[in-house]
Amino acid sequence: MAQPLRRSAEAPATTPRLASAPLPADGVNGMQTATQLVSSLERLAKRGGTFTTRDPVKPYVFYGKGHLSMSQVIEDNLWKFDLSAMSRNVLDHLKTHHDQQGLVEMTQSGLAKKYGCSQSKISRAVSQLCHHNFTWREQRGVYRLNPLYAYRWGSDKQLRLVKSLKKTLVDHEITIPTVRNEATR
Repeated sequence: MAQPLRRSAEAPATTPRLASAPLPADGVNGMQTATQLVSSLERLAKRGGTFTTRDPVKPYVFYGKGHLSMSQVIEDNLWKFDLSAMSRNVLDHLKTHHDQQGLVEMTQSGLAKKYGCSQSKISRAVSQLCHHNFTWREQRGVYRLNPLYAYRWGSDKQLRLVKSLKKTLVDHEITIPTVRNEATR
């Protein structure tokens, strides 16, 4: 149970003072630390601030040797592919379920159950993704996600994967479609 705020005689009536619980007898250093903590909390309470025990969020820092930014370019231009809603759902599934080799074990019937639709709708969505080379079938029930589009592992692993799939990636190049402006025709 939390200690209620008490007002001390020397503090003005409008400023709450935190009452401290009995401090552990761990020497002078422990007493100074506890006193500093209570003082800090009192200053924070006067300003109406809040505090947290969570570590501050660190910005993304890239530590690898070379960064493949193709993913961002494709993501920025994904609208140009005119993918169906189901194709986007399947692509999101591929992005979040691939392993370090870019492989995803999935069946069209399993995805149909997951998304509550027909297997033929999933088949059309996968065909559309294969047509644009976002994915391709490696074997029955296993698809490979193009590592130049999406990856979630460290870039050293991605670079090794890209090197090992160099010929395959040339055959499965993702080409961003051009879109003509209707007003200029």
